[in-house]
Order: sequence, then structure tokens, then C-alpha cells
Amino acid sequence: MRDFEFYNPTTTFFGNGVIDQIGEKLNGIYKSCLLVSAKGPFRESGLYDRVKTQLEKAGMEVFGMSDIDSNPKMYSVYEGVKVARDNGVECIVALGGGSAMDCSKIIAMSAKTGLDPYEYVWGSRPGVIGSLDTVMIPTIAATGTELNNTAVIVDADTKDKSWCLVEYPKYCFMDPVVTSTLPRRLTIWGAMDILSHSFEYYFNGCRDAEFQLCFSEALIKATMSALERLHADMGDLNARGEIMWISTMTWGTGLTKIGRGPSDHACHNIEERISGHFDTHHGGGMGVVTPRWMRVAMLRQPWIFARFARNIMGIDCDDDEKAAVLGVDAFIEWLKKMDAPQTLYDLSQTIDFSDSELDIVADKIWKICDGEHGNIGKLTVMSYEDIKNILYACREELTTPYKG
Repeated sequence: MRDFEFYNPTTTFFGNGVIDQIGEKLNGIYKSCLLVSAKGPFRESGLYDRVKTQLEKAGMEVFGMSDIDSNPKMYSVYEGVKVARDNGVECIVALGGGSAMDCSKIIAMSAKTGLDPYEYVWGSRPGVIGSLDTVMIPTIAATGTELNNTAVIVDADTKDKSWCLVEYPKYCFMDPVVTSTLPRRLTIWGAMDILSHSFEYYFNGCRDAEFQLCFSEALIKATMSALERLHADMGDLNARGEIMWISTMTWGTGLTKIGRGPSDHACHNIEERISGHFDTHHGGGMGVVTPRWMRVAMLRQPWIFARFARNIMGIDCDDDEKAAVLGVDAFIEWLKKMDAPQTLYDLSQTIDFSDSELDIVADKIWKICDGEHGNIGKLTVMSYEDIKNILYACREELTTPYKG
């Protein structure tokens, strides 16, 4: 185990129907709030009003704003900051997936400090120097942002997607029932994000944290098991609850990173530029990028992919290189059985994923992630050509067995 510091102060309420306890749990704590909702069916389904009623039951005056895009834009942050400051709200409540929650975290900081929110992401990046409290109500199991201290945002003008440090949420209400009406496609795409975040520390090349390796394996296997059950029955609340909690164990609480050094963040670095540029779904994009990255990485560091093959995919093979290939092939076949997105065209049939557009994305990855200094991935440092090859491969179906 390597040296580490760990801190996560968020109070979490988990359980079926816990959303109807918000009024009781927050009673008398805040006098007013800004309710930030993601775009989706939440207003039509009555979920927005149900949450608003609970917040009012807790003694809050509730203010609203325009709903948040799936890739949250900085202009939404500006709108939220204005509403929050004009009305002197005491906390920000997020209803939705990572888009609403990330947007809310940046709103909370800028509303408190008066600093231009752009500075947190693309400017002086001052870090956390003050923030209103935030309350998270996730509606999808995916990023785990409901329990962490980072936020991702898009500049609509440049199509750049980047992140900043934020204050940890104060409270989180995790209700599996809320996720039970999530469409099959989004349920699967959210699981792709969970798996990707699990892989980032599992595949980071650290050999000296056996418990943490086993912990990651447990999370990966449990995610796969829960998704298999949901694939058979989208109404399985036990599976929804498990996958919801698993999502917070990876990027959320940060438990998987303890004692392991830096993550191999290559997949997220690549995909965040894709979804920022094309405005496609992040989780779905992770499902497309991850297996292509695996095929680049597996023969450069076969020992960890061989372990993945044996311990997770059930491959019986003593040769590490052969096992690595067989394990990734087995994972690709599993993805297909789960109806995971296979290509960029599964994310959108109308977007131009041409060489010229993907070359723009490759340039962004190389520039934003400082690729020249070897900062694209810690396990297998990606070259510019690796990045372009992965992007181009995302347009083609993956076939097995691997032919090299």
C-alpha cells in the first residue's frame, strides 16, 4: 500500500422510498434552496414536484432554473449562480444524473464566493475557497459524483469539456426506486461509466495493494452481475440498489484509489473530449472507448489483464499474454450480450464522425491532457497515433477473436 489521505464527509441516506424522507431529514436546516434538475421526464412524471414538496416540507423556499443538458454547459452555471445570488439561497439541490449534480456543485461555489465560475475550470483554478452546501438526489447509477469533490462542465463555444475541484456534497439521498423508470439504454450506459471508473485504478499498474486489487475485482464482478439481472428485469430493485451503491465506491467515495497511486485515466480523457465535442452521452461513450483502449493496453502490460481474465472473466490459461487477449475478447462478448453500445453510431445516427472531426478531437485530447509529456494513461502511455487509432476504431464493430 502507498501513502494516502482519505476524506469523505457526505451524509448519505440510502433505501427504497428514501426520497420521501427528505423533508424529515432536512427539516429546519435551510430556509431556501435552488432546485437544479436535469433535462428529462422529471417534471412530466411528477418527480420534480415530489422533491419540491419535500423541500418545502423541510421549511425551504424553493427556487428553480432551466433544466440542465446531458453534457452540462457553463451558461447553465451562470444562470444558476444568478438565481442563487439574487434570492440569497442557502443551499443547492441537484435532481438528476452527473449533469445536474456537477452543475450544482460549481453553482454552489460561485454563488458563495462571487468568483466567475469560468475561473474554476479554465481560469486561475483556485480550488475550493468557499461553497454553499449541496444536496444530491441521483436518478441514475453512473458517475458517482453524488459523493465526490469534482465536477465536469462544457464550454458551449469551444466544445471543450473539463473539470474542477469542488466542495463535497453535504447530503445525498440515494433511492433505487427513483432509478427504476430509467430507460434500458441509459441503465446500460450508466453501468459502462461505473465499469470504466472501476478499471481506472484496477489497471493502473500498481502491484503492491492486494486488498485494493481484490476490492476492485469485487466491484467489477458485482457491477456485471447487477447489470445481467437488470438486463433480464429492469424492475429488479435489489440490482438497482446494488449498482447504485457500487457507482459511489469508484469515483464517488474514492475508496478504490486508496494506496494505489494515480489512476490510468486514459479512457475518460479520451471520452470526455468525444462527448464534449459531439454532445453525446458520456456513459455510452465509455462503453465504446473502453474495449478499444483495452486492446491497445493488454499486450503492453499483460500481467494485470491476465489477472482480469482469470479472476473476472473466468479464463483458464497460464500464459499471461494469451490470457490477456482471451480475457478482453470475453469482456467484449459480454458487452455485446448486455446490449452495450458497440460504435459511436450507437450513440447518434446523425452526427458526422468523419476523420476530420475525430482528428479535431484527437488534437484536443493531446493538448488538454498534455500528451506530449506522457500524461495520457499511467499503465500504457498513449501516443498521438494511439489516440487517433482508438477514435477511428470507435466507428467499427469489434470482432472476436482478436487477430492483432
